[in-house]
Amino acid sequence: MDPEKNRDAPELPRLANQPQHAVNAQSNLDSDSDSLKRKGSQKKDMPLSCQRCRLRKVKCNLEHPCSSCVRLGVECIVLSDMRKKRPNAGYVSTLERQIKQFTTFFSKLEALPSAQEKQAYLDAHARELNQCLQEQEQQSERPVPKEEEVPSRDKSASVDATPATKIRPVYGPTSVYDNDQDHRMQPVSEKRGTHDLSQLNQLNKSQEILHCLKLFFTWQYPDHNMYVFREAFLIDFFHPKPHTLYCSPVLVLSICALGARMSEVDSIYNKSISFYNEARSLLLSSLEHPSITSVQSFLLLAFYDICNGNNSTGWMLSGNAMRMGFDLGFQLHPEVWFLKNRGALKQLDVAIRSRIYWGCYMADHFISLILGRPSLLKSSDATIPETEDLPELDWIDEYKYVPDNVTNISDPLKNIINLINISDNMLNDIFTKSDHDSEHHDLEGDDLNLVSRLSMLYAYNDQIMKWKHNLPPDLNWDQESLKRTSDNPTVSGVRYYYYILVLCLNRPFVGITRNMRNKNHLSPAVVCNNAIDEIFLAIQTFQKAHGLRRASIFIVYCSILSISVILLTTTSESLGADKKAKLIYFLNVLVGCSKTWALAEKSHKLIRGKLQLQFSHDPDFNPDTRKAKKPKVDKKKPPQKTVQDQPVKVKMEESSSETSSLASSHAQDAFPHHHHQHNHISSVGPVPPHFPEPEPSSEDLDFPPLDEANVEFFGPPVLMTSDLFNEDWEALFPDSIFSSRTHDS
Repeated sequence: MDPEKNRDAPELPRLANQPQHAVNAQSNLDSDSDSLKRKGSQKKDMPLSCQRCRLRKVKCNLEHPCSSCVRLGVECIVLSDMRKKRPNAGYVSTLERQIKQFTTFFSKLEALPSAQEKQAYLDAHARELNQCLQEQEQQSERPVPKEEEVPSRDKSASVDATPATKIRPVYGPTSVYDNDQDHRMQPVSEKRGTHDLSQLNQLNKSQEILHCLKLFFTWQYPDHNMYVFREAFLIDFFHPKPHTLYCSPVLVLSICALGARMSEVDSIYNKSISFYNEARSLLLSSLEHPSITSVQSFLLLAFYDICNGNNSTGWMLSGNAMRMGFDLGFQLHPEVWFLKNRGALKQLDVAIRSRIYWGCYMADHFISLILGRPSLLKSSDATIPETEDLPELDWIDEYKYVPDNVTNISDPLKNIINLINISDNMLNDIFTKSDHDSEHHDLEGDDLNLVSRLSMLYAYNDQIMKWKHNLPPDLNWDQESLKRTSDNPTVSGVRYYYYILVLCLNRPFVGITRNMRNKNHLSPAVVCNNAIDEIFLAIQTFQKAHGLRRASIFIVYCSILSISVILLTTTSESLGADKKAKLIYFLNVLVGCSKTWALAEKSHKLIRGKLQLQFSHDPDFNPDTRKAKKPKVDKKKPPQKTVQDQPVKVKMEESSSETSSLASSHAQDAFPHHHHQHNHISSVGPVPPHFPEPEPSSEDLDFPPLDEANVEFFGPPVLMTSDLFNEDWEALFPDSIFSSRTHDS
């Protein structure tokens, strides 16, 4: 028998001719061999020594952190050098083939003598080159070492070691920490950046997301949201990169949470709370990765809560934003501070960073003003230059309000910052306890000598009036310009901020009358009344052009404070027709804003309860028909408890459409005699006949008596910073809270 033929014979038939015990022995031998191979492949790799022990050639106990690093108090770093991670043969052959192709291609390209021939060569082989590049990208996306091959010690040290963006924590020159030492040797995590990139590519194609962004940037951006630089955000949103600085999925969701509040599409409006919850969850789970977009997202969510009456959570979220900003050093100018190991920033990046900081500065001081709490950002702590004009994009008209005369958004911001600086000095000088003698204090030690502060109040009112007079022409206003331009939210933001400021700062003094020669126009009552008249005219103009679903939170606060001042300066006997008309109109404004901002709904309910007590004999505020009206009962449904049967509680979920919507069929029940007064009111000017009157909620029909036991509501307690005016929300609407102090000397 030819031995060559035996050598070439198939293995399987030869085994079949052998005895059964021989076959079993052969199969057992093969199984043992496979088992040994599996055990060898599953054998856990020995961990490596840490970098410090290897460099110093000392013994490492192979723990993480090792005992040597723990004893010296240094960071224990273990680098995987991949020497035991052998790539598979297919991966190696693919790389070799690609290298050969690229080498051949560039060698031929370099050998061509002229640029025309090189271009022709590139055009002829463009398809092959693209195909090769795509193949390379697909190959690079495949992880070479499997997850289970990474030692457990390396896993604990490498998961999300650094933030996805290039922003890193900033430590000043006196800090014990080095800016880059704790990050220099750690591998950069690409997973988060790639995930954000894929998410942004999905979000920028969603029509619902684009709809919410347009609503936000058109109607809310010019108010207190200028810390989000619109142009930089939109560029990074529509052209995302793995490590983009000015846009992220969490920032998009935060913007949509606010923008969806103004949507007239119910399906989008109802998603507002979902956007909020998802954004907040992402933020709180990524506190170890500070970024500019996280700072902006925290502030947006803070305003979402505050605008819906949840001041405590809003205050906490805004504090997180400022702390994270300090962690990033957003208040520092790189050219002024000696920041080690920091790369040079481009001039445009410095300008954008300046806009973000000073936008946060305005937002922080606005929150401080309406909540009566200390501000966190101080101008003395900042070395970043003041915001300047930044380039605008010509393709974002859908994301901004385009009036006849376009105004750059940075001009209002710069002027608001100047106004904030005046108000800060005013708060420090007037609304703090004095060291007067005990005769000026009451039994509890509170300083009640308000008259002694009037001269300072007049002086600061004069500074504020000069600020208004020195505004640039496109921002300055009078009665006539209010009628022409109050439909434009870009220029209205600075005006409403001015109104809120003067009403908050002068409201505690409106009950004090003193004859100051040649300064009566600076008295608190005159300043407040002038502001209310202008607010009245400005809101009317805006409502006529756009309705109240697009009204900003500034309009809500202006209405609340106007009602408060009107009630402070009048009694039930002295409420004239003009003030009554304004009072009813501002109440209707709150109703019209209620679906957008839950704070307006809560305020309207509370104010109406106050008016029912204060104006018990006025049918416009406390009609007799309300007492005889019985609630309708649906026979198909079991009877439900009325509002009187259970305490009134305001929860965060009230921002949904079911609880914040005030559109109902009971408008005449809320103000049943209002239509009889319509001709008279129109002559004064509050609600022209062609204005659609907002409809109050059917829940208002059975509003229970208000007391502290059954109302969980946190509105803006004005000037809670000072011990001088320790007032709660209901104290905004008394008959005359300062009547006992008016004649103090």
